[in-house]
Amino acid sequence: MTTGLSRRLLAIVAVLICGIVVAHVFLWRSDMATSAKLAFTVLNAVSWTIIIAPVFLVDKWLASVRSRSRQEPRDDKASE
Repeated sequence: MTTGLSRRLLAIVAVLICGIVVAHVFLWRSDMATSAKLAFTVLNAVSWTIIIAPVFLVDKWLASVRSRSRQEPRDDKASE
């Protein structure tokens, strides 16, 4: 089950990806040299991967930490 924040984040990422795809379609339909189109496409894909990948990785990490916290209640008596 996803929370409202996760759904909102997913919606934002989906809109960004759609915008990127549309921009690439216009790029590839332009009259630039094919080598320049390919260079821009690779640069853009690598840049967005560097930006978006940590968002998903941190989200997964946070979900696992929260899940572990719910499953294993903290035992304060063990530290005494």
